[in-house]
Amino acid sequence: MSEQLGILFLVLFVVAAAICIYLSITMSRRVQMGINRWRNEERQALETQLRHLADSDARMQIERWKQEHEQEIRLDAIPRSSAVTRGKVTEHIVPYLPGFDLDPKDIRFLGTPIDLIAFKGLNASAELVEIVFIEVKTGRSVLSAREKAVKKAVEEKKVSWRVFNPDLEVNAVAYAAAGESHP
Repeated sequence: MSEQLGILFLVLFVVAAAICIYLSITMSRRVQMGINRWRNEERQALETQLRHLADSDARMQIERWKQEHEQEIRLDAIPRSSAVTRGKVTEHIVPYLPGFDLDPKDIRFLGTPIDLIAFKGLNASAELVEIVFIEVKTGRSVLSAREKAVKKAVEEKKVSWRVFNPDLEVNAVAYAAAGESHP
């Protein structure tokens, strides 16, 4: 009987040791997960804090830069504004300036994407000689991307003529809605 008791205690000892090892591993994993969760929360909190500090620092640097360069900016704005105003005025009066070789009566102001369009010869006779697209530039200004696109289309002769009669178009839509063909 003492031999059976010894085996029973040995089995109980082995089971208790296995349970202790299992609990130790489980607790170790839980503790490690808790540490990882805490570390991630701390990292996120620090990153948020650093982001706020960096934003604040950037704002302060921008304000400092603006204060240091405000006078330069203001002094530069005046000539730029004058140049823009001069350009806008020149666009309107260029047909009347010396050296402009087209009849001002043949010119129409568009403004955008190009400044002027000339119907050369239309005022002198009913027969049109040429259509001229004109972009006025003053100072060191250059063509914008949109102006370059118009220039390219004209140079590639991608120009067409259309007549649009809204009365006929409205009727065509009404016929189509009624399922009928337009006469």
